[in-house]
Amino acid sequence: MALLDDIRTSLRVTSDKFDAEVSMLVDAALYDMERAGVNPALLAVDEETGDIANQFVKHAVTAYCKAEFGYDVDEAARFKDSYYRIVCDLLNSAQNVAAAVPEPDGGDEGEGGEG
Repeated sequence: MALLDDIRTSLRVTSDKFDAEVSMLVDAALYDMERAGVNPALLAVDEETGDIANQFVKHAVTAYCKAEFGYDVDEAARFKDSYYRIVCDLLNSAQNVAAAVPEPDGGDEGEGGEG
């Protein structure tokens, strides 16, 4: 999984010993962003590559994991603040709004109106 590998690298973890914890943190970050209002389309993990297409979202997940992983993290508050700033930027982005606007069907316009 590319995302897990990237997060593991950013945490300076060289083995897969902590993969369960890291995966749980990734899921928690994605859930937290969706709960806050980030469109799920931006949070999607590609089934084929195992990665997140939106690099801003990936950056937020990384910051979340760096804030929450392990014990006695001196920089946890800084990473948590970074995470919240990125989420705010995502919520206010045109891309988040555009992802929430449904595509017009184009085929149902006359349905039920004539007859």
